[in-house]
Amino acid sequence: MHTAAPLRLTRQHFALYRGYLDGVSEAQLHASYGEAGSDVRSTRRLIAALRDTLSVMARRTHDVEAAHLLRLRPGSIPPSSDTPAPETPTLEAFRERSDPDGVYSESELLALYKEEHRDSVSAASDRRTARNARLRRRQANALARMEASLVQDPSQEHPIDGWFEPVVTGRLAAAGLTTIADLIALIERRRHRWYASVPRLGPKGAQRIVDWLVLHAEPLRHTLSPLALVPRRQWRNEQLSTRPADSDVDAIVVAPLEALRVPRALDGSAGTNRSPIGIGNLNTDVAAIKAWLDARSASEHTRRAYRREAERLLLWALIEKEKPLSSLDSDDCAQFVAEFLTNPQPAERWISGQRIERCLPGWKPFAGPLSDRSRETARAILNAMFEWLVDSRYLSTNPMQGHDRVVTPPAFDAKERSLNTEEWQAVLRSATRPQYTFAEHRDRLALLLAYATGLRRAELAEATTDALSVGRLPGIDTPVWRLSVGQTTGKRSMRTVLIPPAVIDVLLENLSLRGLPNPLDCAEGTPILAQSRGGQAITPDGIGRIIKTAFSNAAAELESGAPGAGRPLARASTHWLRHTHSIHALAHGANLADVSKGLGHADASTTALYLQDEDASRLLGVERFIRRTLALGNASESA
Repeated sequence: MHTAAPLRLTRQHFALYRGYLDGVSEAQLHASYGEAGSDVRSTRRLIAALRDTLSVMARRTHDVEAAHLLRLRPGSIPPSSDTPAPETPTLEAFRERSDPDGVYSESELLALYKEEHRDSVSAASDRRTARNARLRRRQANALARMEASLVQDPSQEHPIDGWFEPVVTGRLAAAGLTTIADLIALIERRRHRWYASVPRLGPKGAQRIVDWLVLHAEPLRHTLSPLALVPRRQWRNEQLSTRPADSDVDAIVVAPLEALRVPRALDGSAGTNRSPIGIGNLNTDVAAIKAWLDARSASEHTRRAYRREAERLLLWALIEKEKPLSSLDSDDCAQFVAEFLTNPQPAERWISGQRIERCLPGWKPFAGPLSDRSRETARAILNAMFEWLVDSRYLSTNPMQGHDRVVTPPAFDAKERSLNTEEWQAVLRSATRPQYTFAEHRDRLALLLAYATGLRRAELAEATTDALSVGRLPGIDTPVWRLSVGQTTGKRSMRTVLIPPAVIDVLLENLSLRGLPNPLDCAEGTPILAQSRGGQAITPDGIGRIIKTAFSNAAAELESGAPGAGRPLARASTHWLRHTHSIHALAHGANLADVSKGLGHADASTTALYLQDEDASRLLGVERFIRRTLALGNASESA
């Protein structure tokens, strides 16, 4: 029994049926047009439904020829066309006449038959070929007539029902999607993992829907943003600026720093607070802000925080005050911190109710009003920016200088955000096994590497084997391994961290599980922490999940022994291992300055220098502690 015909016939349906008439195999048609998660039988049923539908539609329009031709299966020809020409005898008649005693073999008899009736056979074959060709052309023309009269282009206002298979339509409807416009909006908003909000729709089904939208981009009058179709880490720099470059713009619109277009009158080149002895190529406010970011932000996390505050102030100055940043005075800065950040208005211009990537339309610099603590952070960052601009002789004075703190920040107690020895040992035990799967071994390596180096999770995700080097340090007999961390763009410099031998041993084991050689012999770009499938680098969020899972497991273990003992671990974040590294290293003989270098703090004096010989104390202290905790973990496992 055939399935119900689709409510609307699209060009995709006609492409499917055209392929069927051309003799394309059902398996190939299913791979190109079939519903994800179904087998070839569903495509076979759809072809049958299309055959019935087209035949009925053709009869309704009195196109009897099309109704007949479109029901013919691939290769079909009228029965009369299969009969040989009358003057040519059949092979059986030729056998009875020429070889009644059966002297010739089958092949010999066939050769004699072809020789005697060569012209007749050739002519009959040619006539059949010509008839087939004419029939196929008539069939193709009939399908083209039906497509021209029946096909309907989709529109964003159309309901989803009828454009997709009923099963897919039901799943989209369950997610609250009723029109094609709703579907497009969801994809643009949720980007490449939009299907996660649609029940029982996986990546393959989502890809077919996206392919359909791309195929009908012209009638839908919407081209999906390439940034909505791939993960953020795969975005290319040329895709990030979505606004046209126009040096003659009159009206300034809210836009990210990298896409902001500022008219010459407001670009800061003639700001009232500009230093009369400016140097270098810092001629505009945007160029000055970018130079400050390059000089002062040692990590991507710090750079984003600094850029956010500078961006907000610059946009406010240009749009609300209608003056360049280099013309702001003390009263302006006080108003910005005390009034605007408390409640950015008008909200439709400044506040976005949902998270929108910087490069996508609809981006806004605020998610809502800032708390007192956030306003104090903004004031401190902007004060440091203005100080740098004065020191760089871009500005004459610092308009943020002398402003009172919004609120006195609470003293940061690292011990409250770090693991004590018992908690760290519990975490290590939770990741220790008699025998490891690859994922379990990799997770243990991630914990040890994070603890031993104090790296941020983004830095752990970016770590590759070609960033490793080996050398010597005074006072240490064994080779010393270093890992280069950071970027070399602009004035931002790389730093190196030391990796204790105990962690290198685990890394070598992990590379062996992956079938890889010594780290120094691995291919360029080989991630130190790799996914189980494919060997690609783990994302920062993935590393966060690994460490958070280990914390949760360890917390459950501590809770089972003493109720309440696991609560600190249960609320711990990945960053706690960074604090734990610092406290434990200092407690075991490391120098404070050495630890600061390894952490890569934002101050240039502690991040721009490479590690020197005094790092031996830090390495030995952390190495001793790791050896001891590993031994304790192994002993506990054996017991």
